[in-house]
Order: sequence, then C-alpha cells, then structure tokens
Amino acid sequence: MCVLAMAVVSGIILNKLKIPAIIGYIVTGTLTAYIFGFRVEDSVDLNEAAELGIVFLMFMIGLDFSFKKITQMKQEVLLFGGLQIGISIAVFYAICHYLIGFNLDTSIILASAVSLSSTAIVLKSLNETNQTKTPYGMAAVGILVFQDIAVIPILLMIKLLSNQDLSMSEMLLSTGVSAVIVLLLLMLPGRFLARIVLRSSAKMKTDEIFVGTVFLIVLGSAYLSKYFGFSLSLGAFLAGMLVSNSPFKHQVASVLVYFRDLLLGVFFITIGMQVDAIFLAKYFIVVLLLVALMLLIKTLIMFAFLSLLRKAKVAMRIALSLSQIGEFSFAIFLLASQHKILNLGLDGGILNGIFGSEFVASITPNEIYQFLTLMVIFSMIATPFILDRLDLCVKFALKIFRIPLKIAKIGSKVGLNQKSQTEHSYEVVICGYGALGKKVLEFFSGCDVTTLVVDSNYERVEEGIKKGCNIVYGNITDKMIFREIGIQKTKVVILCVESPLAIEKACRHIMDISHLVRVIAQTDEETIEADLRGIGLYAVINGSREVAEILANSALEAIKESKEMGINREEESQ
Repeated sequence: MCVLAMAVVSGIILNKLKIPAIIGYIVTGTLTAYIFGFRVEDSVDLNEAAELGIVFLMFMIGLDFSFKKITQMKQEVLLFGGLQIGISIAVFYAICHYLIGFNLDTSIILASAVSLSSTAIVLKSLNETNQTKTPYGMAAVGILVFQDIAVIPILLMIKLLSNQDLSMSEMLLSTGVSAVIVLLLLMLPGRFLARIVLRSSAKMKTDEIFVGTVFLIVLGSAYLSKYFGFSLSLGAFLAGMLVSNSPFKHQVASVLVYFRDLLLGVFFITIGMQVDAIFLAKYFIVVLLLVALMLLIKTLIMFAFLSLLRKAKVAMRIALSLSQIGEFSFAIFLLASQHKILNLGLDGGILNGIFGSEFVASITPNEIYQFLTLMVIFSMIATPFILDRLDLCVKFALKIFRIPLKIAKIGSKVGLNQKSQTEHSYEVVICGYGALGKKVLEFFSGCDVTTLVVDSNYERVEEGIKKGCNIVYGNITDKMIFREIGIQKTKVVILCVESPLAIEKACRHIMDISHLVRVIAQTDEETIEADLRGIGLYAVINGSREVAEILANSALEAIKESKEMGINREEESQ
C-alpha cells in the first residue's frame, strides 16, 4: 500500500516538474527504502506485483502483433534478434573473459545480461509515440521479442552452471516439451476460450465483468507460462497475440492502459529500492564511466550489422534505443548471486593489473551484485533522455562516427525493398452501428473512402462483421478507445449514437486528443446542440429541425404545385 501511494504521489509531482517518470520512480523507490526502512527483498508479493507491469505491457504489445504478423516479421525477430543477442554475447564475453580477466561462469552471465535491453522502457515509448509499426519500431519490437525468448535459455544456463550434476539433454528435452504444451494450450483451446469469454462478457454490457474477463485472460496466460518454467511476460505476449485479430482488441487495450502504467511505476520503484546510496556515492564516477562505455559498445555492435540491412539513420535509431541493459538482467544477476556463481575470480586481466589481486579479492558478492544493479539502473535512467532526443542523438552519432553515405545506400538495397509500414489510418470513423450508422455506412460504400465503425453493442458488432463491415467493439465514453484506434490520424468522425451524454463525452475526448479531427454529430435537443457547438465541432445537425425543415419545404412545394394545378384547371375550364 505504501509503495502504491508513493507511485501515485510521485507520478503527480513528476508530471508537474516535467521530469521523466522512470527516473522519478527509481528515486522514489530509493527514498522509500531509506525513509520507511523497507527493502524490496523483504516482500515476495511486492516483487510479483511489480512484475505485473511488464506483464500487462507485453500483453498490449501482443495485441499489435498477431501470429500472422510475427511470421511476416521473421527478419526483424529471427535475423535482427538472433544477430543482436549472438554478437553482443560474443563481444561482451570476450571483453569480460580475455580483457578484464573474469572467470568463465561470470563472463557468460555478464555477457548474457548486458546483451538484453529494456522491454518496459522502449516499448512504452514506442506505444506512446505510435511507432510500433514503423520500420524502426518493428525492428526494435522484433529484437525485444527475441530477447524475451532468449531469457529462457539464459536462465537455464545459470541452473546448469550452478549444478554440474544436471544433464543438459534432459533439461533441454523438458524445456522443449513444456514449450510445445504452452503453445498448444494457448493457440488451440486458449484462442477459442478467450473469444467466447470476451463475447459473453461484452453481451452482458457490464464494464466490470469485461474488465475482470480481460484480467483473467492476461493473468491466466501469464501464470500458465510460468507454471511450465517460462516468464510471465512471454505468456502474456502470446495471449495478446491471440486476442489481436478479434473485434475486442481496441476495447481490451483501452481497459488495461491505466493498470499497465500504474504497475510499471511500481516496478521501477522496486528497482529503486535495490539501490544502496552509500555504495553509490562511493563508486558513482566508476559506475557512470562503465555505463557510458557499455552504452557505446552496445550501440556500435547493433549499428554494425543493422546498417547492412537498413538505412544508416534507421539503424542508428534502433541501436541507440536498445543500448541500455534490460529489466530481465535483474533476474539474471539475482539468480546468479543466489547460486553463488557471480564472483570476481580473476585470472590476469586489466583489473588485476590496476588494482591488484588483494583489492579484487576483498570485494564481496553482495558488492558485485550492487555494482551490476547500479549499472542497469543508470543505463535505464539514460534511456528516456536518449529517446526524447532520438533524432538529435542519431544526427550527432552519425556525424561523430562519420558514417559514409555508401552505408546508407547499401542499407537501402539490402533491406529487400522494405516499404514503410505505418499504422493503418481511416478517413472516416463512425461511432454507432444503429439505424443511422448503417445508413451513413451504406452511403460511403459507393465512395472511395476508408471507414471504421465503433460500437459498444456486441450483437450489432457481430452483425457488422457478418456483413463484412470494418467494425470493432469499443465504448466511446472511454477516452482511451480513441487513442487505441488512432483517432488523431482520422479526418472525420461521425457520431451516430442516441445518448446525448455519450455524444458529449465522445466529442470532448476526441477534441482533447486532436483539434484537427473534424467531428460531426447529430442531436434533437437544442441545449445539447449549443454545448456541442461550443466545444468546436465541425458540424452539429439538429435532427428534428432538419426533418421539420424538409417536411415544411415539401409542404410548400405541394402548395405551390396545387396552386399551379388550380390555375391550369381554370384555364382548361375556360
């Protein structure tokens, strides 16, 4: 409760001071630990609650990537991800083992942990800037997905290093069998069960039931994955992919976004709780130098191979975005520390030559863990500043490294003529699939206009799907549904709903997101019409007045025709 309160309070303060939220949350966690005398290792429940932030984040990322899209992204996931992990581990292993002089086990663990990037920070930034489906965003997501999968063999490797009696063949066999079981359970019965449950809860028209259903799907898939020895986030990601092709996708995402951000705040607060302020003050300069060196090496590694497959600017954007050490590294360092295989057993190397063997031997395993934790934290702290100024950083890096234009040309050729894959946008969004909404949609069927329909009545959504209509399930009184469908890229929104309250709420939500969207609404109430015009809508149609005007005009035309016919009759009679 204390940590949750700190997350809320610090979020408000950070927003006022315009400080990157991640930095503030980490600092808040450090202060929480010292003010209240609370350490994160004292509570297993808090660790699990913090991890839920990443679980919900991975589920929402999965919503944007169906199995079909993942197969289409095999270059980003398999090639880019495989090269990034493989080359990074090889380079950092060589540095740790041959240059610094760490023993074999420690070198493997450090190289594996440093090769990972922060899923929580990077994906949150990509989501907020709507770049998950750009060439840069898709490559970054593909590498992060591969990294999350790579965590599994890395953790298995630590178990093997800690217990030499374990058989590698038996462990690999059991892991393979578990992976097949998880995929079969989620892809076959899980896919249909998730849609049936979501459909049933949507038909009930009760928001809390729908929210509870979404939680059940996310957490159920996550803990199913954990039960078979995999990470919670991997199961959540697969669950998101299962729901991605359903009409519930956008409404599910709008429901979870608040929980995701709050729990991510708790996650970073728990990271801050692991900081030893005294140790940090003692080795502050050393930590900063090593973090800067690590960021530089990791950026160069990724840019080296990405520049051969993408343009130089795109390659550098990806490399800089993923240059930090990821949150899963905490789990790797913690597990290695618990199994007592993380130590500074040096056999030569520069550390031995600079500080001497006696000084190195005096460093305790706890100090090693604290040092590595600080490196992860400071690399995370640097990331928001890099992402917020990514274009400037890319320009500066390319200028410093003096990347020749030939690389950019090679990247564009070898990139297999990759087309810019931007998020699909709609010219017209129709809110409501009742009698009026259907008539409006019928009118656009003969026009070259892309349309999307949003309705909160699932029976009508099912009817629209059967007719081939591009329709999704969503509640327009919830602001996040408009963010999820990308309303800022829409040209016109037509509100075809009856509820005056729903119309007013939807209009205010849309105008808050973007004033460039032209909103057209209809109402029969003059007071509501005045309020809507005051908001700044493009057009407000008063249905009763328009019908009355049409009826009156028809009557006047009838009277005119009647008079003309009367004159004609008089002429005929004469």
